[in-house]
Amino acid sequence: MTTARAWALVWLVVVLAAALHVAITARHGLPVASDLMTLLPREDRDVVVQRAKDAVTSAISQRVVILVGAAEPAAARAAAAVFRDRLNQAGVLAPSTDIPAADALKRLGAAYFPHRAGLLADADRARLIAGQSAVLATRALSQLYGFGGSADGRLLARDPYLLFPAFLTALPLPASRLILDQGWPTVTADGRSWVLVTGHLTGEATALTFQRRFLAAFQAADAEARSSHPEVRVLRLGALFYAEAGARQAMADAGFIGTISLIGTIVLMLVIFRAVTPLVLAVVAIGVGLITAISACLLLFGSLHVAAQLFGSSLIGITVDYALLYFGQIFSDRTESAARLRAVLPGITLGMATTAIGYATLGLAPFPGLHQVAVFSAVGLVASFLTVVLWFPLLDRTPQAPLDRVRRRLAAGLWRLWSEPGQWRGRLAVAVVAVAVGACGYARLQTDDDLRRQQALAPALVLEQAEIQRLTGFGQTTQFFVVQAKDGERTLEREEMLGDRLERLVAAGALRGWIAPARFVPSAARQAENRALRPAEAPLRQRLGLADPPPEPVPDPLVPAEIVATGALPVLSALMLDGGLDVVTLDGVNDPVAVRAAADGLEGVRFVDPTRDLTSLLGAYRQRAVALLALSALLMVPLLAWRYGTRRALLVMVPPVVAVVLTPAVLALAGLPFTFFVAMALVLVLSIGSDYAVFCAEDRVRHDPVTLAAVAVALSTTLLSFGLMAASDVTGVRSFGAALAVGVVLAFVLAPLAGRRGPNFP
Repeated sequence: MTTARAWALVWLVVVLAAALHVAITARHGLPVASDLMTLLPREDRDVVVQRAKDAVTSAISQRVVILVGAAEPAAARAAAAVFRDRLNQAGVLAPSTDIPAADALKRLGAAYFPHRAGLLADADRARLIAGQSAVLATRALSQLYGFGGSADGRLLARDPYLLFPAFLTALPLPASRLILDQGWPTVTADGRSWVLVTGHLTGEATALTFQRRFLAAFQAADAEARSSHPEVRVLRLGALFYAEAGARQAMADAGFIGTISLIGTIVLMLVIFRAVTPLVLAVVAIGVGLITAISACLLLFGSLHVAAQLFGSSLIGITVDYALLYFGQIFSDRTESAARLRAVLPGITLGMATTAIGYATLGLAPFPGLHQVAVFSAVGLVASFLTVVLWFPLLDRTPQAPLDRVRRRLAAGLWRLWSEPGQWRGRLAVAVVAVAVGACGYARLQTDDDLRRQQALAPALVLEQAEIQRLTGFGQTTQFFVVQAKDGERTLEREEMLGDRLERLVAAGALRGWIAPARFVPSAARQAENRALRPAEAPLRQRLGLADPPPEPVPDPLVPAEIVATGALPVLSALMLDGGLDVVTLDGVNDPVAVRAAADGLEGVRFVDPTRDLTSLLGAYRQRAVALLALSALLMVPLLAWRYGTRRALLVMVPPVVAVVLTPAVLALAGLPFTFFVAMALVLVLSIGSDYAVFCAEDRVRHDPVTLAAVAVALSTTLLSFGLMAASDVTGVRSFGAALAVGVVLAFVLAPLAGRRGPNFP
């Protein structure tokens, strides 16, 4: 057995092992990760802030809200019961609610009551500080003697000003528009009774298998509810619904791009080569690349991310390049497969190396999801290269064929443009146009790092979310404050100082509301202040004809753990993290600048805006991506210098570098901003463009039109794959595809410059 056949057999064993690995893993469905948030940066140097972000994100992402509406309250409750029961029975939803049940309220009242002397509603505290105790006395009398007034005699004896009921009423419970109706959280609006079903997911909201389980149970419940009550309306809110819609869209995009790219490549090859063998072997190279890439990702990451599928589907346009360049030699005078491989081997080897460097650089990006994209693409690229090198010479029996006149003339003309002395006017015209485009484009260039414009949320879900917020009062503001101190007591004191400022913002309309642990349990210091502020009760008791109650011992200050233990306020436990770290959530931030300024000068208090922080990080990483471009170029030069020498290596880098520089300008003229995703696309433009330049540099002696014709076919397949990304609904993916499409076309047009002959370029 020859050495070539031995290596081909070894590679066959590796490919079969990868295929077997994928087949075994896929018996029960490939483990697919759909968490698109992993594509976002995670680099908050403040550990405390990051821990708070994680806690808030987890609390939000694991919660599901379902609102069921019907004209008849009984129908709404019956339909809601179907959803609750089916989701609970399916094991996908653990029931929870923000509205305490009657028994929980009793436990809550029992826990609060012994400490009532230190508990005051914010409004009552303000009145007492202002010396307006008479207002509170008038309120108590109106509650006792007014129309419909009622008050418990035992409570009056101990709390004649009724300050304790006022405190309980003022507790900032979420979804305050909802009331309990026959045990169901309910709100009436728009001629319907809306009943709330809420709970926490028993699995990860971003896990594709769990999403499918949940949606199967949800759809079954929906069908059952509508079969009995066709008039019901169902509204959904939850990260799971957004994640599932995003994953479904990403997989649909991947399927569309992959299918169109594959069909286009097949048609293109049949039209160009007019033979079946090139097509079959190209499909083999593509298939090997995809199978080995999937296997590698499963081995390294344990699952296949939908982003890798989406970007990996576009890998078809690059992996097929090596096959196309190889089969381009059938239009030359090389009739033997070994001769064809020898002719292209240096070029495709350098091309593979430079492109792999580009993908490796993509893997240096601080986005975990892109690491898998980089591995998927780099492994697939190398696998396709090895397939061409090891298998094609043994399997190729394609006869020689002539290159058609049109392609020969176009390719020869492009060679002449960049090589012949008499074409200097044409080169000057290209240079003038390039400078003009660059100048005009960069004059209009704008950057856009706003994360909200880089993603695509399902419009139907956005509308449902807005309607749920309107009906229930659920707040979805992602901004919050983090309050930290050495112990829980000091943390509560700092929250109270922050709360005094936030109340002024509420009064000014800059903020609709806020929730903090200190609003449920004041600090010990404030409890003592509240006791001192309470008005004398004896005169009011005498006026009401009430006897003085027996004296009560002053209890120890109330602590949050006592209230958490009642189970009546799950919102309180969600706001309290370990180690004296609390979260203050916000509702209806109308003036972010003023709200952010509320933390100024308060020790241990920080304003957190995750969306703004991610946007800032995206801008920083956009700048880093530009540095990655420089790094990629620097890593490519030594490889090229080893083959061509330093002077020609620099010339080979000119076409891809110019393409990288001009692409943002062209996009700017089309009204597209410069984003992180454009910058990352430019990393690949540099890699693919260097491929084209290398192929031309390898043919610097003959300037064979066959070479440019083969490169043109490779360009076509790249446009069929990456270019189709420009049609994606996801803004980041769309800008990535558009930048690649523009960049590779520019790189192709400039590539023959790398094959220029002259006294300075042997």
